[in-house]
Amino acid sequence: REKLVMKKSALSAALAGGAPASAPTIATPAQNKGTFLDPSAFPCIEYADVIDGVKTVDDLGATAEQLGNLDIAEVAIVGSAPTNVLLDGVPLADYPLNPRRRRAGEETTPDVAASLGTYDNAPLQTSSSLSSNYLSKAIIGSLPKGLTNEDKMKILQALPLSPSRALLKEMNVDVVSSRTSDGRSLRRQVLKGAVIVFVTAGYSGKRFIFEKAKELGIRTVVLDGPDSWIQILEKDGVIEKFIPVDFTDVDTVFDRCLQVIRGVRNTIGELDGITTFCEMAVPLASRLAEKLGLPCNSPEAVDNARDKHATREIMARAGLPTPKHFKVVSEEDVAKAAAHVGFPAVIKPISGAASIGVIRANNEDDLLKAFRRVQHDMSRVRVVAGALVEGDEEGIDAAGNAKGWIHLELMVEEYLDGYEVDCDLVFDNGRPVYGAITDNWPTVEPYFNETGSNCPSVLPKAKQIELLELSVRSVQALGFKLGVFHVESKYTSRGARLIEVNCRMGGGPVRDTNLLVWGVDLVEEHLMACAGIPVRPPVVRRPLKQMAEYTINAQKTGHLTSVDFLERFRARDGVLYARPLVQPGAKCHCVADGLPTWLCELMVVRPDVRQAIAIIKQMEEEINKELETLIV
Repeated sequence: REKLVMKKSALSAALAGGAPASAPTIATPAQNKGTFLDPSAFPCIEYADVIDGVKTVDDLGATAEQLGNLDIAEVAIVGSAPTNVLLDGVPLADYPLNPRRRRAGEETTPDVAASLGTYDNAPLQTSSSLSSNYLSKAIIGSLPKGLTNEDKMKILQALPLSPSRALLKEMNVDVVSSRTSDGRSLRRQVLKGAVIVFVTAGYSGKRFIFEKAKELGIRTVVLDGPDSWIQILEKDGVIEKFIPVDFTDVDTVFDRCLQVIRGVRNTIGELDGITTFCEMAVPLASRLAEKLGLPCNSPEAVDNARDKHATREIMARAGLPTPKHFKVVSEEDVAKAAAHVGFPAVIKPISGAASIGVIRANNEDDLLKAFRRVQHDMSRVRVVAGALVEGDEEGIDAAGNAKGWIHLELMVEEYLDGYEVDCDLVFDNGRPVYGAITDNWPTVEPYFNETGSNCPSVLPKAKQIELLELSVRSVQALGFKLGVFHVESKYTSRGARLIEVNCRMGGGPVRDTNLLVWGVDLVEEHLMACAGIPVRPPVVRRPLKQMAEYTINAQKTGHLTSVDFLERFRARDGVLYARPLVQPGAKCHCVADGLPTWLCELMVVRPDVRQAIAIIKQMEEEINKELETLIV
């Protein structure tokens, strides 16, 4: 094959997603010693032999593609917090982070938002400014259904070639799809100059995404609320154009976004992709891309992944291991849920509530109390800086104002014991082309507040394979075709079990982790995928770096008087960051008084992951001891 030629049937599948399909043939078990996963795409599988003591690092040979020693100084280590962006001294609209969902990257939080002062911005306190600047549950509910295959084919047949797609068509398919430096060089040539539209910017801590797009030569256009922080990046020349969109009239948002995107074609050039790195915008972005015939996952797949109950039903139909679960819409359903699921159990919102109300229950009385508590919490939920946040009992606005923004449907499911992991995956045309596991450390229960993680994984090889296989099959069962996925799972006493599939890149340290350890930039690979470019990241055979990271949860309730103590931790060997997530004077809560407050975050790299874990745990102990006198 001298040129890249795609038949219309293949083009339809690659560009427009499609209905859930059976998993494609990737490799036979005989080829890969009992797993269908390709070790060249899943480096943690082979390295697990080193963890298990079966092989040494030298047995693995040189790193694939000679990616070389990664210069940490050249890697922008991002962390978790929004950055409080100002324009001429005036705060701009920004999404706070959800403290339970840092690695998943959800833009909502009660405590971090308060401690960072992101909802004290006077210009954004009116209901009109809130509704105009942020996507809401009502907007998601107003979106049209996905297109039929016939409609998608008509759009694809009329789709003009952009300069990037025309260049790709002239390239050698074998080289451009290879895991070599030459292949990556060709893919980057195609991506340079591509026009990609981002639907909302997410929180300001995601600035690195747009800086990476700029580095790759992408012509970036961002649709977001009129007061979005992203306008700073237009002023700085990081993005080519910011297009303000008023989100107030929910029923017309889709059509108005479609209209302005079509206008981009006339003013900037033919489009190559539409995407988002913001959880709340994924349903809108997938429908806009589908309507314009651009690479995307189907709206059906996106909607099912965002609905925890629908995900469980699809998993069961696909024959994948699924926790017992029961939908609860009223108090009368609690006893039925208890009888079906058993204990311990977890009650959680099905979707759209920013993980407010995720509580463990050990018996039916606990479950009924948890249900009533969630109802109470939801009645107090307020829209604050575009996020769903819990009301402040001490404040004057304890009553909720978010009735149109949330949908109170709950699910009770069995509590999953064991080890929690993240499986970060990259897909191309329905096939996994990269995957790696990060171990998550125990959460703070009963609220499941995140704590720390390490990579590479220290789990035995057999468990890693089972977790990766389940993650891949779950993504495929939901019908996803392309892009980056952040899959959360647990290895329980009964084997691997899925928590959920996030249909976009994870947040917090996720991008840094995969880049530092395996040399794979999830931002770059996702941008390739959404532009229709083959995705084959060069993958190292052994870790470039080995890391652990941790977020300190408050151990007592009070006000934090200082964060200066973190300075001496930053100076220690191997510490990439030790930085506060709250400001001096902030009110902090411990688990006895509700959802614990995140106080600071740490990341360490060492020659061996077990060393990194030990150092982080020692730092945690020292910091908590110091905080005993600093929280008053």
